[in-house]
Amino acid sequence: MHEVPIPSNVLPFLQEYCRCLNRSRLFCTAGKDIMTKSSYIKLWAGIRQKMESPDLTAHIFRHNYCTNLCYQIPTVSIKKIAELLGDNEKMVIEVYNHIILDKEDAQKAVELALNA
Repeated sequence: MHEVPIPSNVLPFLQEYCRCLNRSRLFCTAGKDIMTKSSYIKLWAGIRQKMESPDLTAHIFRHNYCTNLCYQIPTVSIKKIAELLGDNEKMVIEVYNHIILDKEDAQKAVELALNA
């Protein structure tokens, strides 16, 4: 799968944005799970303006968010990552499997299982 270039200023902004949230979903309005299209457009314009990154797309932002979530496995499950993205586990595995495999340490897992 084609890697999307992530602007260097995205991660710090994403971290700060998530710290300010009192919920696990990135884009929703107060009291609602789903944001309207017009609310999303306004929110996204504000994010791009605040980051001074007019070329930042929602796809790049989503990709960076999911990549960082995948680095948190097993603290967060693939099922939960898919839920947070509003997608399915198959998509997470197909697109982000290289990250999941990079984190894998089968030998350590076997040793821990045998010594438990």
